[in-house]
Amino acid sequence: MSVFIFLLLVLLFCILFVWTKILLPQKHLRAQHQELNTIAQRQLTEDEGRLCRHYLQQRSPSPTSFVHRLLYKTNRSRNVCTLRDKSVYIINHSITHYSLSASVPERNRYYLDALEVQLPPNGQPFIAADNTIELVYTNQLPLIIGLNGHRLLDDIENTAPPATFSTATDTSIRKETSERVTIVDVRRQSFEEYTLSHEKNISEALILCCALLLIFCSLLTPLKLMPWILLISVLIILPCLWFMYRRPPRSHLQEIRTMRGLLKPWGLFGEANPKQQSLSLGIIDLYYPEHWYPYIQQDIGKETIIEVDGQNRVVKHGALLSLTNEVKRFPLQNWRHNLTLAAGSLVILIMTTSWLPTGISFNIALARLQGEQHVTVSNVEQLTQHTLHVGDVINIKGTGRCIVPHTYQSNRTYDFLPFDCSTIYWNKNHASTLPPSLIIAQTQALLATTSQQLAPENNDLKGINPQLASAIQKSGMILLNNFADIVLKTAQLCSANEDCLRLKSALVNLENAKDWPHLVDQAKSGKLDGLNVLLRPNSAQNLTSLVDAATLTFMSNETRKTIESLSHLPKAGYLFINGQGKLLVDQEQPETSLFDLAPATQWKELQRISTQLLNTPFTLSGIITSLQNDSQGTLHVVVHQEPNSNALWRYIITTLFLACLVVLIVVNTLLGIHRLRRDFIRYARIQDDYNTAIANASPLLLSHLKNDG
Repeated sequence: MSVFIFLLLVLLFCILFVWTKILLPQKHLRAQHQELNTIAQRQLTEDEGRLCRHYLQQRSPSPTSFVHRLLYKTNRSRNVCTLRDKSVYIINHSITHYSLSASVPERNRYYLDALEVQLPPNGQPFIAADNTIELVYTNQLPLIIGLNGHRLLDDIENTAPPATFSTATDTSIRKETSERVTIVDVRRQSFEEYTLSHEKNISEALILCCALLLIFCSLLTPLKLMPWILLISVLIILPCLWFMYRRPPRSHLQEIRTMRGLLKPWGLFGEANPKQQSLSLGIIDLYYPEHWYPYIQQDIGKETIIEVDGQNRVVKHGALLSLTNEVKRFPLQNWRHNLTLAAGSLVILIMTTSWLPTGISFNIALARLQGEQHVTVSNVEQLTQHTLHVGDVINIKGTGRCIVPHTYQSNRTYDFLPFDCSTIYWNKNHASTLPPSLIIAQTQALLATTSQQLAPENNDLKGINPQLASAIQKSGMILLNNFADIVLKTAQLCSANEDCLRLKSALVNLENAKDWPHLVDQAKSGKLDGLNVLLRPNSAQNLTSLVDAATLTFMSNETRKTIESLSHLPKAGYLFINGQGKLLVDQEQPETSLFDLAPATQWKELQRISTQLLNTPFTLSGIITSLQNDSQGTLHVVVHQEPNSNALWRYIITTLFLACLVVLIVVNTLLGIHRLRRDFIRYARIQDDYNTAIANASPLLLSHLKNDG
């Protein structure tokens, strides 16, 4: 079962990995293709692939110091620009060009609507009003490898790029003369802006939950696999923690562009929005934080300086509105991370406590850490001189009593039913046999006299007229020569009026008596002595069946009551319980279970097995995992087999894992609730801060803010 669960978890992890790393990026690509109206698609040739890789390698930054080189190798998949797939997408689209310097090609920016693309330096002269573009996707920005029939990478390899570019090519770029946008500066994201862009990221919490799940799986696997799975879990947790608390490297920070332009209340191809919630700067649609809208209304229709990231999200507007300052003054409350980790830890804790013996692991591990004493005894007097503690190693050889449990567990087998010999009661005195039962004696007496008189081979015809005896033998009839004895033994057994009604009625009919009390009085007075009752074979068989049915009920009830009385233990003493359910006695097991025997045989088997198990030698050796006194003064001692070094390490790791899960649940739940409450009031506090800043600003500063940009 544990192997199946482990394989199922591994399969789910693989499915999650494929979905996040392959299927979702492909879905994102398909969405971009639909937005750009891709008209054709082909495969990248080997020569084009070589040129693309060569170009991207040349454009990759080269680290200088040792630390930079180490970080560069650690994050190589994100630092190095590589091809995402081997497909070339052909589209018809206009190209928007922004330039900070006409003489520095690296400071040029090219866009297809709001999507930024890479254009080789020799591609600018070929830009037209309407362009046929061949595009490949990389793990960073898409790369244009062909423009209006020109193979740009071939030109770069064969000829050196010009040092400067002529401004005559400006006529081929889409002009926005009435909506001119100027890029004033380009910088990298601040740490606060990077944190804000990853506010809803819970990937680290999910990875930590997966690592905890792997640790749980390792506790179910064989000991040979356990260290390797634990090592994999640690190798997942440590880098994840490092990524959570490190400052992001420069290569992970987006570019922030400082732009100057006319702020308008509509999108690139949209209509005017009366709510003024959709704003644009030139042809660029902007995405403002919602709580900024009350403070930017006065700047709509005016030239404004703003800072935007790669997704056209505004991070700073004028001199007052700044996301960086917001995060510094009112830190982000990442409650999603805490609650995700708490929920994942809770699920794993439930799985651990359900499928692993956590109580035994905790007790054994705690005992090993605290130290233990060794107790070796052979009688109760010696044991009473010791004070037992959880974790003590105990060795006992003595004579005790297997118990009869009050309830039987469905997931266990009992070899000595109704006794459970994995639990031994130990005291000074033990009853070695069952006490005598009057009901059983009366039942056996009735069966004996009935079987003796009704059996054909026991048909005694002495003292009867020879002619009558000969007639009885020829007819096959049966003679009851001691009918009074049957009546008296039935009266002793069935003393209550409601007992044995059918048997009593049959006996009354055989004698033609008035009723049952009258028949009993006749038998007691001796009036039935010497009375012979003649029965046909079928009548004799019916009488035998009635006697068997009556005695069956009494024997079954008496056996059940006796077994129930055996379940009540004397006061005081010790009750030793094997925590693994193993037998503590070395006795021959019965071939047939007690309850599978006939009721008449059950009592005899119960007598035999009680004589064997009510005073039986036992051997107990192991470590104490639980101690408990009941209301009768009996000390319940749960003993588990003393673990070897490998099992002990498993118990210690299980205990530490449980402690870590509990700490993670408590700490992350408290932090998550606290941060969630603070997150609810964060934007209200930010707006109050802006209102206070505006109210306390000088008129000169207010006029500067209004006229800024």
